[in-house]
Amino acid sequence: MKKNIINILIAFFLLSLVSCDEFLNKAPEDTLSPTVYFNNLAELKTGLAGCYKSLQDIYKFDGMMTPIEMASDDGKDRNCQDAIHTFKKTNSNSATMVWTSNYTMITRSNDMIAILKKYVPKNATETAEVNAMIGECYFLRGLGYLNLVRTYGAVPKVVAPFADPADAFGLGRTDASVIYNEVIIPDFTNAAEMCYKKGATQLVGQEARVNKGAALMGLANAQMELKDFVQAEATLKKLIVDKVAGNYVLMPTLVDVFLDTKKFNTESIFEVNFNVSAGQPSFFFRNMSNDIALLVKTTYGTQYMVTHNILKEYTDYNDKNRLNLTIDSGKVAGAIPVYQAFSKKMAPDRAGRVTIKDVGTNYNFMVYRYADALLMYAECLMMNNKSGDAIPFVNQVRTRSGMPALASDPKFSKLDIYWILHERRLELAFEGHRYFDLKRTGKAIEILSYALMNPVGEDINKQIAPINENQLLFPIPLTEIEKDQTLTQNPGY
Repeated sequence: MKKNIINILIAFFLLSLVSCDEFLNKAPEDTLSPTVYFNNLAELKTGLAGCYKSLQDIYKFDGMMTPIEMASDDGKDRNCQDAIHTFKKTNSNSATMVWTSNYTMITRSNDMIAILKKYVPKNATETAEVNAMIGECYFLRGLGYLNLVRTYGAVPKVVAPFADPADAFGLGRTDASVIYNEVIIPDFTNAAEMCYKKGATQLVGQEARVNKGAALMGLANAQMELKDFVQAEATLKKLIVDKVAGNYVLMPTLVDVFLDTKKFNTESIFEVNFNVSAGQPSFFFRNMSNDIALLVKTTYGTQYMVTHNILKEYTDYNDKNRLNLTIDSGKVAGAIPVYQAFSKKMAPDRAGRVTIKDVGTNYNFMVYRYADALLMYAECLMMNNKSGDAIPFVNQVRTRSGMPALASDPKFSKLDIYWILHERRLELAFEGHRYFDLKRTGKAIEILSYALMNPVGEDINKQIAPINENQLLFPIPLTEIEKDQTLTQNPGY
């Protein structure tokens, strides 16, 4: 880890001095001036842009989402043999990019927080701007740690710049509960107090910056991970009912949420910007493909594919609006099985993919959106014995996608954790939530084992035994352990 941290520190001071024109709506450049020392607001913004730059590495098509989706029952490899998908991981299946990219963002944020706190604002406007930027750094650090602890468990705690890069050596691992209570929750709490609201005039032209809504979502996520549903309910009430973070509204259709022509829309709470003309395109469309498309070579090879398990859930519930199930989107007449589709998210339709296979797209990655918040709030209300209050928030999401209200759904009997997981799965598929949802609710072994032992359609390679609990955490990257012997490995690896 020592060598990685040294490289991270060097990269930060290079990447953090980028041009601030069209801040965050234009990807940061890599040609930087080492002569800038953060003497004014514009230079501070370039440093902050270096922190945001890590998000594109974390949420690119072959970044963190690939192992996280492969570990869920939504994503698979063509032959269903990948060790992450089958939960037969070894030390070599550590998803190292999750570790390195999130620690890069954490280290850059630590450095930038220290720099911002030393800066003396020249007036009230600068004071508000500096406070907001500090809040944004808190959010990015909190998000980085949330990604890490949910993937690996206990991880090294680093919350200040290193006076000497050698200090990064020998930190060991800090228990996940300590990381939550001493870093993640305080960071998101600070961000919620310091960042601007959605729609604030200060964010015009800079909508990709963290806002209060994003901070409240991160905080509620952390509180739910700790099973503190009372506090999580209160946090989400601020967002949904009290509107303290601005006004969020569901978009008319699910497709509208993700269109590259409708970035930072009324449903968007926090999204990662991608931009072809700025040299940082999104290739997320290469994921979420299907078996037929790969077999007849109408798409590139893919990082992960849509499982027939989730396609069967869409069709069993007659949900026709949240996943394409048409000939144009990949279904082949007479194909067996018939469940074949492309996702409507983060990608043009099948015809539109032809011209952008090598170029990429401007589609952003949606980290948090209002439909997610509504379903989180419903879960918290249900867990706090308020199922009657929870149902209207679930119905808001269902109605937008053309599904009947729960009371009119013949498959619905009561709102329980399985139904919440069902609603979240169909609404938020391939947005990086499913695996963490299953772990958080304690249903991962049960549901993932059943999917692997009872494969649907082309979900082949039937497993004969439930997955082992130790497999729910990824192994610590061996490259990090080799550099720092205080980094112990997770049990079972």
